[in-house]
Amino acid sequence: MTESQPWSSRFRPCTLKEIAGNERAIRQFQTWLKSWDKGIPKQRAAFLHGPPGVGKTCSVVTLANDLGYDLLEVNASDYRTKKNLDSLIGRSIRQRVTITGKPRMILVDELEGISGRQDHGGIGAIAAIIKKTEIPVVLVATSIGERWEDKFRPLRDVSLHIEYNPVPFSLILMRIRAIAEELEIHVDEDVLELLADRAEGDLRSTINDLEAIARGRTRVTMAEASGLSVRDRKDYTPDALMKMFSAKTLRDARRIISSAHIPYDDLFNWIYENLPLVLDDASDLAEGMDALSRADIHQTRARRTQNYRLIKYMFDEMTGGVALSRRNSDGVGLLKLARIKVAELGFPPRDFTIIESPDGIMIKPNRYLKDDWRRANEAFRSMGASWVRGGGCWNLPYFRSPQLIWRYRRTWHSRRRRRSIAERVADKCHISTKEAVAEVIPLVKVIFEENEAMARDISGWLGLEDKEADWLKG
Repeated sequence: MTESQPWSSRFRPCTLKEIAGNERAIRQFQTWLKSWDKGIPKQRAAFLHGPPGVGKTCSVVTLANDLGYDLLEVNASDYRTKKNLDSLIGRSIRQRVTITGKPRMILVDELEGISGRQDHGGIGAIAAIIKKTEIPVVLVATSIGERWEDKFRPLRDVSLHIEYNPVPFSLILMRIRAIAEELEIHVDEDVLELLADRAEGDLRSTINDLEAIARGRTRVTMAEASGLSVRDRKDYTPDALMKMFSAKTLRDARRIISSAHIPYDDLFNWIYENLPLVLDDASDLAEGMDALSRADIHQTRARRTQNYRLIKYMFDEMTGGVALSRRNSDGVGLLKLARIKVAELGFPPRDFTIIESPDGIMIKPNRYLKDDWRRANEAFRSMGASWVRGGGCWNLPYFRSPQLIWRYRRTWHSRRRRRSIAERVADKCHISTKEAVAEVIPLVKVIFEENEAMARDISGWLGLEDKEADWLKG
């Protein structure tokens, strides 16, 4: 391993324990692969799908090494047609062991690179290979979304579907912090959190970002991190949502979302976050939420039963079902929220002009706010607005990104300290961590806030760190 290697390769996991997140998916894949020791299983292929940079290919390579497999790696983008796939893989599927006695396994990576009509017969050829194979075949693709029903239909019944999820913020943060420490580079905690926050669950791209700002340095501050460009995920979500909510038919709503290439998990969260702003009529909102709840049921059943045919019903409810719920709503929920926020701040309505613009709700002060500007800025930013330099106004986008993940990230340090304290309490009191969080921690917080002497005794008994004691004091 050389210093010139890209960090994403240099710090690639060598064992399963080093792979961040997706323990359940890895365990499911490991169980399937070990089942070959007892003979050919019913499902001769495993289909690993999920977002980029979450460990799909890495877990295959690592487990193959651990179990002593000779791995034949094939990039589907390079061998797209039936003829090419047959010539490369067709002869290998009956060779169970190598001349050295190692069992064989085939990995077909980047399956999404096969593009249907242009690569005629590619998917069908892979399905035929799977039906005849006498060795494990692993397929890897970036999140399949709704395309499973058409593009990957031949593979549906012949493979075990294993879904990989985005790597959690906390695990990404821990991983890049460990890399910085190993390289003896001091990276400010704010920078590490910024990198983990913008990762969107993609650990590999986060390591690349860290390398871009830290290679050749001994100290990295926010000044260096500010030069990072915004990663283009190419989903244009707000534009797609605007068109979807305006759709008049189920077909139009589905077509708009299908062409936008938005992962369905993200789409669900975006719709849930913005539904109350678009459907400002109570009956419309109730009907829209009902459609969204049915979509959630289909999604859960699809994952639980591995029956991905249910995904199309999830899309029907989540797109057409929601769009067609809009009957009496005029879509001014966000405008009303902005006016309510101004009233909550104690400003008279004449102090602001609040109107719709092509880019969102424009909130323009009609007077010099002086010391009130900071207070107003914090309030409008909490809604998702940003100050337009040179424009003299705030712009509040019509659609705001899901706040659930943002709230989890914002409270990550607090929740980590709470859990650490709860584990200490559970160990001392012989109760579960869950009980400690629900029943003991609230009482301990009251003691720390009201009785300093008793707080010192408890802190010493539990062996609390200063930051944990400060958290209990509030």
